[in-house]
Amino acid sequence: MQELFPRRGLPNVIQKLENGETVTIVYFGGSNTRSAGYRVMTADWLQGQYPKADIRPVNAGIDGTGSDLGCARLETDVLRHQPDLVFVEFVGNDGGVPESKARIEGIVRQIRKRNRFTDILFVYTLKERDVAEFQSGEIQKGAIMQEEVADYYGIPSIHLGVAVSQLVTEGKLIFTSGGSGEGETIPGAVVFTHDAIHPIIPEGHQIYTDTITRSFEAIRELQDRSGSVEHNLPQDPLIPANPWEYAAMLPLDGHAHLSPGWSYVTPDDFELARKYDWLFPGLWRAVDPEEAITVQFQGTHIGLFDIGGPDSGRLKVTVDGGEPFLVDRFTPYNDHNRNQYVFLPELPNGNHTVRFEIDNEKTDKAAVFEASGNERSREHVQQHLDWYNQTVIQLGKLLLVQPPV
Repeated sequence: MQELFPRRGLPNVIQKLENGETVTIVYFGGSNTRSAGYRVMTADWLQGQYPKADIRPVNAGIDGTGSDLGCARLETDVLRHQPDLVFVEFVGNDGGVPESKARIEGIVRQIRKRNRFTDILFVYTLKERDVAEFQSGEIQKGAIMQEEVADYYGIPSIHLGVAVSQLVTEGKLIFTSGGSGEGETIPGAVVFTHDAIHPIIPEGHQIYTDTITRSFEAIRELQDRSGSVEHNLPQDPLIPANPWEYAAMLPLDGHAHLSPGWSYVTPDDFELARKYDWLFPGLWRAVDPEEAITVQFQGTHIGLFDIGGPDSGRLKVTVDGGEPFLVDRFTPYNDHNRNQYVFLPELPNGNHTVRFEIDNEKTDKAAVFEASGNERSREHVQQHLDWYNQTVIQLGKLLLVQPPV
């Protein structure tokens, strides 16, 4: 299988590296990007290759997030750094949903609208469930969709699963092993992950890094040294009427009306806000049922970027005065605090009024854990009933998609 598709390459960043200039590289993706793995290793390799260049890597990875949130946070987390190169890594968290293609295109078009000389590189990580597909000559559904975007815009892509699955086939790599060594049945084989998703540092991420660096070398060999290249931005998107290039992440104050029971907590006065100060300057927090926020906006999508945990409640949502429906902010992962987000289903492009109200009814949190097969967390509920018996909502940002009407 082919692991590199060079397309129009990385002409501008390679030129700046070779000229010894300052180069900003933004690594944009999920947990595999946020961890100190391939992100750190590739930046170090590039600095070694180009010692005269001043390479400035930016960590724009957020655990458990996909390209939908990526579209909304692009300005805040990527574009403001004026990048020369953007790594885009969302295949794992997008999970192959059909909407992924539109969202990835939204990311590309936002970058190209800001600067037509910014290079983009797609990298596709893999999970254990993907190995069999690679061994049979197929790639992930999410990667197939992103490849359509890459073809349309001339973006190079690297399939990191090719090398990993080949090592599995050769008996040189065990994809997943328990922390105690369970499953290590091949003497001398490298263990790639302990959880079927996240490569071990450094062993697993070194394989990703080696794939990226040899691909970079191949792209460099193909480089046309004729000067800077202005990348194409077709007037018509690949996805007709694609709204996702108009996504944004906004503060609630100034864009939402909050009932009196909401309080704004900051890192100076609230421990959880200190823990997540890398994401939000503060949190809007409400603890009682019937507290609400109301948002009036013009667009197609609305969402919330929040912090969930054992104390999380659920929201009763009303769109344009219609029948209310529930959006639970407690999830099967909330035996601890974690960043999370939700988008409501797509709406017709136009003016909308959306009300989010903390529901009086409480989620049966033990049942949520039981349904997901998480016995340890179900027992945690019984041990900490006061913590779980709450209806707290903690909001960081408002997410909107607002294409022209």
